[in-house]
Amino acid sequence: MAKLPSSIFNDVIGPVMVGPSSSHTAGPARIGFLAGQLGDGKLSRVKMTFETNGSFAMTYKGQKSDQGLAAGLMGMPPHDSRLSDALSLIKSEGIEVSFEVKDFDASHPNTVLLEIVDEHGGTVSASGLSVGGGCIELNEINGCSVSLTGDYFELVIMQSGGNLSALEGLCADVEALLREADVAVHGHSVSDNGNSGAWQGVIVIHTRQQISEELLEKVRLRCGGTGVRLIAPVMPVLASSDCKVPFTRAAEMLKWCVEHDTPLWKVAALYEAARGGLSVAEVLEMMERIIRAMEESVRIGMIGDFTMKGFLTPSAWRLRDAVMDEKFIPSGMLDMATVMSVTELNAAMGCVVAAPTAGSCGVLPAAVFSMLDQLDIPQDARVETAAKAMLVAGLIGVFINEQATFAAEVCGCQAECGSAASMAAAALVELAGGSPEAACNAAAFAMQNSLGLICDPVAEQVEVPCISRNVAAVSNAVTAANLAMFGFRGTLPLDEVIGAMWEVGNMLPDALRCTGKGGLCMTPSGVRLKEEVDKRRFGSEE
Repeated sequence: MAKLPSSIFNDVIGPVMVGPSSSHTAGPARIGFLAGQLGDGKLSRVKMTFETNGSFAMTYKGQKSDQGLAAGLMGMPPHDSRLSDALSLIKSEGIEVSFEVKDFDASHPNTVLLEIVDEHGGTVSASGLSVGGGCIELNEINGCSVSLTGDYFELVIMQSGGNLSALEGLCADVEALLREADVAVHGHSVSDNGNSGAWQGVIVIHTRQQISEELLEKVRLRCGGTGVRLIAPVMPVLASSDCKVPFTRAAEMLKWCVEHDTPLWKVAALYEAARGGLSVAEVLEMMERIIRAMEESVRIGMIGDFTMKGFLTPSAWRLRDAVMDEKFIPSGMLDMATVMSVTELNAAMGCVVAAPTAGSCGVLPAAVFSMLDQLDIPQDARVETAAKAMLVAGLIGVFINEQATFAAEVCGCQAECGSAASMAAAALVELAGGSPEAACNAAAFAMQNSLGLICDPVAEQVEVPCISRNVAAVSNAVTAANLAMFGFRGTLPLDEVIGAMWEVGNMLPDALRCTGKGGLCMTPSGVRLKEEVDKRRFGSEE
């Protein structure tokens, strides 16, 4: 099936999640959630393997990929507060989990192989990718190529000892059963393992609705009684085979805006409504819920009553007090305390909103909420106004996701803090009453200011330099928005700047893309801090 256009809620703003990393914590939780449903009943054992040179191999303990995978296998969503204790909880459930690092051909630096044994002794293998910002894909089941991205109810049928022709016939029969029961089919895939060892085949049928147990039993009977699984979705917006959006590029959007006299926030809402089969009111309501989650993360982060998982201690509250006491260099609307409150909470495995990633989660709330304060927006209009600005940010994120990535493992921190700054700049222009063209120019300014930014989290923690880069990204966004509102023409078209970010990111060596092998990670202090964190962490596991 063709890849669907990006969704603001699936791909850009969200998930609401336990920190510290959207690609290394929330993504694994979603992979585990999908893969765990492949077993027949309760799971008994799961072995998870990371590729030696990939990002998971270097960071899975420090950025809690192991906890995320374990949580997902138990059916927990990324925002479940129990995620931080998932390894202990899964053992108490009687499920044995293990992790291994070894060489294998991986199509993405965030690849995990899962070998699942259920309570009946049945075995299933799967390959999962965490592609950035909490988005995921199961791309292989039992050696067969598939694509499960968590935005459908997926009917998965696993067969052995047959052939591809018979499998295609079985797929047609099952689809007929579904249609007889008024279950709309939104596409399917049929694949086998290419006769690599014992023959295995997998059918995946996509639908937007739950399938009754009675209908599932009919499917099981047609399929020989075994190997049938209904996989529940993990994404907030379901996909559709007849999805049609008005544009996927900034240039197309600007042309559309010339033809339609519509506020940019509503243009974004109309896009997402078309993408998800929603109304504009439903889109706005969903974003308002996200705004409230962001506000809560700021509130808790500002209290600072938590322990960060690396080597820093919460400082946002002290920074806030320093500003209030005027012991500070004036910085206009740049609210560094808000940025730090969210990013520190993220580093403590608190609940934040990835926007577009957890590693850049402080940028958008700080920029938008600070601007609301500057504009003196009444309290009863604050959430709706913020939601409209965030929709504009989300639309810019759609253009980035369509043409590049949010994954630092692929393109460095320019894909995370650079993208967040770009999105925030456009949101600020929207709040300031600027035009769609000015919003795109602001996004382009912020992105071009971020080109080449590497990802080098010290000691695998999302603390240094991640927190200060979030602060810098807000400053970048404010500057970019002002340049665009002033009418300065010193940028290229947004789509071209996004393309340049993608090209630059692919030129970066692996050592500078979240592997812990370069940049600040390899300085004497960086090495020492990693040794200290490892000693404390591994000592606590003994």
